[in-house]
Amino acid sequence: MARAQRSGVVRPSLFWFLLLDGGIVALTKLAVSKSAYDKVDDMVALPPRETLQAMLIGTAVIHATEAVVAGRMARRRGLSPRGWRLQTLVVGFPSLRSLRRAGRPTG
Repeated sequence: MARAQRSGVVRPSLFWFLLLDGGIVALTKLAVSKSAYDKVDDMVALPPRETLQAMLIGTAVIHATEAVVAGRMARRRGLSPRGWRLQTLVVGFPSLRSLRRAGRPTG
């Protein structure tokens, strides 16, 4: 369930933060650390490290683009662009979904 903050930012469920950011942390560890990659690759078949590194760069680009879009959407709706940008940079599409549902503030 989403919760509104004082800034007007509606936080997606903790589930999304754990799932998506946990995946990004794991991807980062595997893409950056050869020893971590080798340990996991011994247990399961992984794509080449170069592929994981490209996926990590792609993830960063996607999240940055989503953050810019969220800031613009929030500004048009009279909401806090900074808060929405930051949250969307961290968690991605669940934040955009919350922003679309947030609508315009009343008052």
